[in-house]
Amino acid sequence: MKVNSKQPRKQRKALYNYSNHQRSKLLSTRVADFLRDEYGIKRLPLRVGDQVRITRGEYSDFEGEVIEITRNQKARIKEAQFEKGDGTQFHPPIHISNLVITKFVKEKKMDPWRANMIERKAIYGFYKEDLKAPKKEKEVEK
Repeated sequence: MKVNSKQPRKQRKALYNYSNHQRSKLLSTRVADFLRDEYGIKRLPLRVGDQVRITRGEYSDFEGEVIEITRNQKARIKEAQFEKGDGTQFHPPIHISNLVITKFVKEKKMDPWRANMIERKAIYGFYKEDLKAPKKEKEVEK
């Protein structure tokens, strides 16, 4: 996934040509503190339907649902909108790094792919002290 070139045009081209499984890593977003305590994860890939809070920019402190995620790491939020000169509503694209997930997709239960990811990440994230093996006592030779 790393591009060796420092040229901006090649960086942009590589970003555009990533396949979906590579891009999902780049679309990871911070998780709100109360969800972080509950699930034990810091970041999770953003999905359409997630509730997010905007942390920076003109629309900071807005909360809303993700309508669309573009290929260039931007998302459109339902509640963040403005009116154009001709009267139409427009949802500006907001960079993924300026968002915090506050609620996962509205469903009866979490989808198994995402639940599996949370379970896998939580093991390596916050709960390392639970995974440590007991210290071995040195055997004293007699």
